[in-house]
Amino acid sequence: MGSHWLADAEPETFWAHRSWTDFAALPQREYAVVVLPVHGFADHGSGLPLDQEEVLGSRLLRAAVKLVGPRFAVRVLPPLRFVPAVPDGFFGLDPETAGELVLEVAASVKAAGFRRLVFLNTNAAHEPFVATAAIDARAAFGLRTYVVHAATLGVNPAGPGDGDLAPAAAHLAGLLGEIRAHLAPPLPPPSDLRPEAPDGAPFPTYRPRYLPARTSAELAALPARDRAVAILPTGAIEQHGPHLPVGVDAILGQALLDAALTRLPPDQPVWVAPPVTYGKSNEHLGYPGTITVSARVLRRIVLAVARQLQALGVRRLVILNTHGGNSAVLAAMAREAPPPHGLDVAVLHPDGDPELGAQEAAWGLHAGEWETSLMLACAPDLVRMDRAVGEYPARLADPGELRPERAPATFAWLTRDVSRYGVLGDARAATAEKGRRWLAAAADRLAARLAG
Repeated sequence: MGSHWLADAEPETFWAHRSWTDFAALPQREYAVVVLPVHGFADHGSGLPLDQEEVLGSRLLRAAVKLVGPRFAVRVLPPLRFVPAVPDGFFGLDPETAGELVLEVAASVKAAGFRRLVFLNTNAAHEPFVATAAIDARAAFGLRTYVVHAATLGVNPAGPGDGDLAPAAAHLAGLLGEIRAHLAPPLPPPSDLRPEAPDGAPFPTYRPRYLPARTSAELAALPARDRAVAILPTGAIEQHGPHLPVGVDAILGQALLDAALTRLPPDQPVWVAPPVTYGKSNEHLGYPGTITVSARVLRRIVLAVARQLQALGVRRLVILNTHGGNSAVLAAMAREAPPPHGLDVAVLHPDGDPELGAQEAAWGLHAGEWETSLMLACAPDLVRMDRAVGEYPARLADPGELRPERAPATFAWLTRDVSRYGVLGDARAATAEKGRRWLAAAADRLAARLAG
């Protein structure tokens, strides 16, 4: 999947690759099967990386949904990587925050029109947590929730990641079929899927710098920790108009990070923490496909990562944020006094000084020329330029001084208040050539900040 890696997922069924209009047009959404992979980071011994659960679980799920094919609709959410802390775990949350995180994801799944949610759990230690989460989501939102533990399929996360998963994948595909048939009418005709995208590398090229790709012993021996920089990408899964997938913010964060890190010397002590894929996106509710978490949960996730980094001996944290809805939460957290995270924290936002027209520079806030051009540069197979539109929440010539943003008087707004299609800008002006220039300029600036 090149530079737009978010997970080792089968491209056609991956939630983050679809636009909100794809979700809205999906027939019989209430009977589609939505899968939430629940992984974690743990020391499984035998020289395995901390993200072995995700490595193995992702391979299993990818193979299973390919076996399902077009028989019924499956949508796989980005993995839930932040789970309750366990004795041999890393980057864990307190149980209350982990529970809230799951419920907020489940609420967004229901808001998108889906009614079946499957938890695929890859760690026996998390079985009580997943069982509780499934019941809570059922009770709170009326979702039909299901649980599948990888262990019951004969998959051992402490085992080698290159074993034969075919029997387990076939078993899982059969279970997904049973879940689709449970209390449901007969299957509709196969849905119209887009042509399958080619498989790519399951992990970004910066994996050598990715902390969960290390063993616990390697983390304990990280060099130059007193001057190392850890990067925490924070993005979002939210609607970006009819022409872009809901994963834009998270995808662009990965693409920018991937490009910036190639500009650094290999021995530069810069490390990458597990990305926070879900963000505070409640301003985009009303458009199917948006997943939102609360400011409270977002803050607690970031604090949990910061405390883990501090425990590893890292002293500097750079939060690379690619979603505006996260900005106020992260800025407030970075300025808390005394800092609860014990780190020197900086929050950075991508910039490349693009040459935009005056109207677009002022009011191209979302899914417009800038983001669409960047996506054409790094993930062109996910862009539908034939669906691109232009919409602005305000005009430079508008009378008065009341505006949705950047004015003496502003009003709180949801995207549906100021846009029909979910676009704030003119996506029709985007080109891949602009995107390549702007991505390179933003990567240059980010690399310079990290090296400084």
